[in-house]
Amino acid sequence: MTTPETYSELICDGYHVHPAACGSLIAAKGWDHVALITDCLACGGLPDGDYMIGELPIELREGAAHLKDGDNLAGSTLTLAKAVRNVVEWGLVDASQALRMAGEVAARSARIIDRCGLIKEGRWADLVVFDDDLVLQETYVGGSPVA
Repeated sequence: MTTPETYSELICDGYHVHPAACGSLIAAKGWDHVALITDCLACGGLPDGDYMIGELPIELREGAAHLKDGDNLAGSTLTLAKAVRNVVEWGLVDASQALRMAGEVAARSARIIDRCGLIKEGRWADLVVFDDDLVLQETYVGGSPVA
């Protein structure tokens, strides 16, 4: 958390990392060195219920996937759009910073900032459009809308 030259990845679903711990990391590293990520499973976006991860039975309840043989997390259903909204709703960063954490910071961390992460001429044109309430409205891949 104290090395300024490194980036941290953060799953901001409130299950993997408590919102207060998210705030501590962002305060220590600075928002510009924290990339928002997810570990969204294939059941992401589906209703609560029983699913499988490979051969492991899981139960999806209240947005988190738990192994059926206990209460251990198996993963989450967090989308990147929800991660952006969470860090803003939790009062950790403003909307502009949250969006940059999901795109620009993540691309810089992955060392692909020369191809994506910013809306600039010559980039991949993979982007999303949010409304004023940070609700995802549109997704584009290679400049084309995705249904």
